[in-house]
Amino acid sequence: MIQWIYQRIRKFKVVAMEKIEIDKNSGTPLYLQLARQLEQQAADGILVPGERLLSEVRMAEVSGLSVGTVKKAYTWLQDRGVVQKIRGGGAYVQKKQPENGQSRGKSPSDIVEEMFSKVSSCGLPMNRVFLLAQQELVSHFQKKQKICAALVECNIEILHSIAPVVESIPNLTVETYVLEELLSGSRVISSRCDLAFISQSHYQEFIGYADALGIPTETFALVESRETIARLATIPEDQPICILYRSATFLKNARRTLQHLGKTNEQICASEEEMSEAIDNCCRQGMPLIISPDYIEYASAWTLQVVARARKSRSRIIPMEYEIDQGSWMHMVEVVGKMDRQKGNGEI
Repeated sequence: MIQWIYQRIRKFKVVAMEKIEIDKNSGTPLYLQLARQLEQQAADGILVPGERLLSEVRMAEVSGLSVGTVKKAYTWLQDRGVVQKIRGGGAYVQKKQPENGQSRGKSPSDIVEEMFSKVSSCGLPMNRVFLLAQQELVSHFQKKQKICAALVECNIEILHSIAPVVESIPNLTVETYVLEELLSGSRVISSRCDLAFISQSHYQEFIGYADALGIPTETFALVESRETIARLATIPEDQPICILYRSATFLKNARRTLQHLGKTNEQICASEEEMSEAIDNCCRQGMPLIISPDYIEYASAWTLQVVARARKSRSRIIPMEYEIDQGSWMHMVEVVGKMDRQKGNGEI
């Protein structure tokens, strides 16, 4: 009975962790901010090895993030060996890696023999052990060979929306940077980055900085998504348009897109910091509302209430989404592929 009670307490024990602080105005993706803080707490011993992390739903409530963002953070931590995710059982803090001194005195053959002995003792057939070892070696080699790219943009909304797309390029990892932070010196591109990608419209601002670092730079073109164009094109000419923005750059881009489409509609604009009753009333009247595509992750509680009321009044919610031009995308894939081959051959 006592053992059963202990197991139940152990199962539902909550990890004592420090407060998670998320900066929604930072150029660092939200999932990465959460993951790095948890990784640091594990390294400092605040998160005890073997303990279960908060569930993804509970962590989302504590950190103020979406469940999808927390899920991505936990996956990142698992890839780095900080936690172990068990299907249907949550995520558990891994034991710390042994100090370098603990492996001294053992030859490589001794280490390999010990490893195979431990794995085979689990009852696995030897051919399964060999297959697992092969998969691990391939995975390790691929991680070592990955190219790291700095993705630079001046608009946080655009940066976060295109980062997953760029990171889907084979053998590429991505670090995101806001151009203003780089030029002001508040952030510096990591030495891990092999090259930088920046949109064509900001190339001239960035190239001097890139030359000073000696980092190769490639440009790409951004275009409004087809869904965004289709939604904007159907707005009646006599209907005012509400624009809700976080950055002046987003507002500028939205207005430029409307101008290109020949939309001369009255524009009622409000920043999240200066939210007014006026835009709330306009949304209640059913006027179209243009917002950033990631507003759910970054918006204030007041903004979410305004959007909810707009939906209730059947206002059209139009996320201003951008995507990488197809030609630019093919060029980026080609550049990464070439650099990956050069890195594999030891040329860089």
